[in-house]
Amino acid sequence: QNLSDLGFIEVAGGLVTFTHDLIQQHVYESIELEQRRTFHIEIGLFLGWKVSTSRTSSDASSLEGAVGKMYISESKSQGSVITERSLLSIATDHINHAGPEFVEQSERKSFAVWNLEVGKELSARCDFGCALHYYEQGIAFVGNEVWVDECDTNGKYFCLDLYEGAAEAASAIRNDTKVKHYTNVIIRNVPLDNSLPAWITLISSLESHGRHLEILEKGIKLIQLLNIDIPPPPPSPTAVMESMATT
Repeated sequence: QNLSDLGFIEVAGGLVTFTHDLIQQHVYESIELEQRRTFHIEIGLFLGWKVSTSRTSSDASSLEGAVGKMYISESKSQGSVITERSLLSIATDHINHAGPEFVEQSERKSFAVWNLEVGKELSARCDFGCALHYYEQGIAFVGNEVWVDECDTNGKYFCLDLYEGAAEAASAIRNDTKVKHYTNVIIRNVPLDNSLPAWITLISSLESHGRHLEILEKGIKLIQLLNIDIPPPPPSPTAVMESMATT
C-alpha cells in the first residue's frame, strides 16, 4: 500500500503495474542475475503451458508434454484477439532471456522448437530480421553437436529447419555472410538430397549480389555432386577452320 501511495505502483483488478518504466527497470536490475534468470524461465514455462490446450496434470511438470501438445489458434480475451503464436513469442522471449546455459541439456531442444515456431511465423509475415533472431536463438539452444545421430526415420534432420530458416531469412535481408555460414553448415552435415534447398539459397544469394564467378564455381560443384556429365567446351572457330582446311 505504501508503494501505491508513493506513486511507484498501481493496483487494479488484482494486477500490480509500475507507474514508470524506469522504476520497473531499477527493480529488475536490483534482482540477482541468477534469480532473474529463474524468473524468466518460470514465466516462459507458464506462458508456454497456457498455449497448450490439452495437457494433463503430469504434463504440468513436463516441458516435453507442454510443447508436444502445443498448437496454434486464436482466442478472444477482454474484447481483443490474442493469438497463441503471440503468446508463444512472449514465452520464448523469456526463455531466451535466461539463455541456453541456464537450461537443462534435456530441455534445450524443446526450447529450440519454440524459437523455430516463432521464426516460421515471422518469416510468413516477411519480418525476416526478427525471424533470423529466433532461428539463431534456436540454434544456440541445440548447439553444433545436434547433427550427430539426429536424423529421424524419415531422413529429416531437426536442426535442418533451424538452419534453413536462418539462411533464407538472412538471404531476404541480404546478409550474404550469414547465408554462406548457415548454408555451408547444412552442406557439411547432411546428405546431398537434404541439402539441395541450401544450395539453391546460397546460389540465389550470390546472384542477388552479382557474384557471377562464385555462382559458376558453386554451380559446377553442385552438378558434379549430382553426377551430371559436363560436356567439354566447343572448339574455337579458328580450330574448326583449320580442321576444315585439312579435310
